[in-house]
Amino acid sequence: MNKILDYFNTTLLLSLIFLNYFFYFTLNTKSYFVLFSIIILSTFFIILFKNLKSNLYIVLIIILMLIISLGSPVADWDARSIWLFNAKRIFYNYDLLDYMNYSGSEFSHLDYPILIQTLSASFAMLIDNWNEIFPKISGIVFALPAMLVISKIIKNNLDKIIFMTLIFFIYEKRLINGEMDALLGLYTISCVVLILNFLKLKKVFFKDYFKVFLFISSLTMIKIEGIGIFVCLLITYLIVYYDFKNKTHNNLIITFFMSLLPIITWKVFIYDQNIVESSQLMLSGGERLFKNLLDFKFLLILMKHIIFNKQMFISILVFLIFLSKYISLNQDKFNIELDNYLFSKEVIFIITTLIFYYILIFLIFVMSEGSPNNFYDIKYFMTTSSADRLFLPVHSLLMICSIYLNKKKYKNFFL
Repeated sequence: MNKILDYFNTTLLLSLIFLNYFFYFTLNTKSYFVLFSIIILSTFFIILFKNLKSNLYIVLIIILMLIISLGSPVADWDARSIWLFNAKRIFYNYDLLDYMNYSGSEFSHLDYPILIQTLSASFAMLIDNWNEIFPKISGIVFALPAMLVISKIIKNNLDKIIFMTLIFFIYEKRLINGEMDALLGLYTISCVVLILNFLKLKKVFFKDYFKVFLFISSLTMIKIEGIGIFVCLLITYLIVYYDFKNKTHNNLIITFFMSLLPIITWKVFIYDQNIVESSQLMLSGGERLFKNLLDFKFLLILMKHIIFNKQMFISILVFLIFLSKYISLNQDKFNIELDNYLFSKEVIFIITTLIFYYILIFLIFVMSEGSPNNFYDIKYFMTTSSADRLFLPVHSLLMICSIYLNKKKYKNFFL
């Protein structure tokens, strides 16, 4: 029995989700949706059963989210008008080409990846009806592999508290309401954990590379911003860890680039269909960049919405609490001493990725705000409506760094 259960893991679940998308994308038909939805949901619940003892808190979190999700319709604009609306059109349209033939493409962002939306449409086919309740459990199903990877570094109750704080007080309802931002944050830190754990392996097998491939591919197929996170992870890895003499490192770089195949294929398809990319509508040229950088009022409002919100406050507070354990004041020499662990490669890897992505998203806001194609008539629209949720990967990285900081010194944390 245990040997059979071993096959039901995160790799299998993600592989099935990608296969569901792959058949829809390549065969241009949704006739496989019912079959795949049954297989995916069965695998999902078997994995939950398998983790009842080892990761009971993960199972309880998932079950609680399922109950809440199945008891509430979609109310948020992005979830209803973009993500689930695209899933709804997959459900009603005959095939992918019919899905692309939509006059309101700029409104619903047809260029956005549809990996999770295809899964939502599959679940709707299972019940042979579209509603705004059952299909959105696709986000919870998709969240499970990332949560189980993160659980590999959770060793004590304090780690669990940090993780549950992330899920319930930073992500809040964003994992159950059909939005993609919390999933992007969750897969950002799961990829970080996966890469760091991969680099500690004494012997690497094909399954290990394949798992990295699936998770990084998932990251880029959740939202367009996932490509930016991919770039940050790759650059940071090259700076902190990469050794060109190490065969495993070279193979990992190859895996990184192979992970781009799904999103590149999707982008080529979008280009072939003459769909206007959302980034072209959102980003202006250099004139907005320099104008906004010189607009002191705009910069103050942007920093206010980035920093002064509940999510950033909680994540920074938790991070500083655990960081303080590694900083001490030498009263004899009157100087501040830092623990060597702060300069470890894993901490530097997380912090550097965080800084790179923070700078990237900040620049995107500066380049986008006030663009003629991006709600020009509404003052500071993007800043006031999106700053908190688009920085969720930053919040997530601060929280996962806190877990790593707790990993070394949790035994004397309350002393």
